[in-house]
Amino acid sequence: MMPTPATTSPRNLIIAVVVAACAALNLAVLAICLLHPPGLNSDFMAFWSFPRFAATHPIAQIYDAATLQSFQQTLYPGFHSFYPYLYPPTFLLPSWWLKFFSFTAAQWLWTLSGLALFTAATFAFFPRRRWLMLLALLASPASLLCGVTGETAYFTSALLLFGFAALPTRPLLAGLAFGLLTLKPQLGVLIPFFLLARGDWRAILAASATALGLVALSCLAFPPSLWLLWAHTLPTYQTQYFTGHGLNLNIIVTPAANLVTLGVAPAKAWLVQTLCSIVIAALVFLTARRRASYPLAVAVLLTGSFLAVPHAYAYDSITLTAAMALCLTTKTPLWQVLLGCLVYLAPLMLLSPAAHWFLYSLPETLLFASIVALALRSSASNHKSVIDAGS
Repeated sequence: MMPTPATTSPRNLIIAVVVAACAALNLAVLAICLLHPPGLNSDFMAFWSFPRFAATHPIAQIYDAATLQSFQQTLYPGFHSFYPYLYPPTFLLPSWWLKFFSFTAAQWLWTLSGLALFTAATFAFFPRRRWLMLLALLASPASLLCGVTGETAYFTSALLLFGFAALPTRPLLAGLAFGLLTLKPQLGVLIPFFLLARGDWRAILAASATALGLVALSCLAFPPSLWLLWAHTLPTYQTQYFTGHGLNLNIIVTPAANLVTLGVAPAKAWLVQTLCSIVIAALVFLTARRRASYPLAVAVLLTGSFLAVPHAYAYDSITLTAAMALCLTTKTPLWQVLLGCLVYLAPLMLLSPAAHWFLYSLPETLLFASIVALALRSSASNHKSVIDAGS
């Protein structure tokens, strides 16, 4: 989803207009937030509260939703949202510093450090036309959602982009990035299939060592039994979320959430989600195993990640724009460009009255299928993306 230079074809004009309009919207929302800072009811409140809770309560209680919510209500008068701790114990390690700063200072540091890391990762992943690509990524509605809510997507997207930029020539560095992604593990669930298919053993070893190192550090900092508690409570939280009332499942961009929104029983939705996960993992393995064009194989993984897991939000989907850029060539048909624009704009649909009927996973699935078809037809020598990923 990038305006390409030196041409004014209808395809490129559409892309340029969509990106420019979203950039203007993002700047307008940013100006409003700076002039009239929103109340404390944002996702970042959760991250700010977690280390504070862990420092003042028995650590095991962080997985007790009622106790944690009661504590959050003492921090934020009038707070009634539901922000449980769904993360592995390792997530507390890099977020512990938040407790040393006020809410406002912590949020600024969090957002700016995320943007800095994301910018560096984008430059590494897209060595050509890096500023244009950064504009397209930051202008995306998914980026707007991440910035406004104070979510983790800038960090997780940066780790994905850093990892895949480094993998062809610096597999140990790539493994380090992938290992750090286990702090939010659902976004990296397809990476092992990709690495195994390519036989990237050094990256696998580095990722495993990094992940095990994080686990070891968490066991030194906190009781090791916290891992068993997380494994026990996570399925319960997931079930409660998908069966709860008043929760906007549309902002979750996965097949299971969309099916539940349509009224499908959660058990059936989870069955479909499981089948999707198996098929997508197999296709990621196949495209990587057949040595398809590296950018296209990466695009298959980035796009499939949001269909293969039951729990991923619209603000996590910044990397979908990167995936689409990897596939964009001078021969990309207009219908694929329009489909890409729909996926690019999809997070805005989730904030509109259309959220009651718009199902994010449908255009995602069409996009994924088109990229898989392109990857299976490609070879390392015959695909030339308008925006080349780093290697």
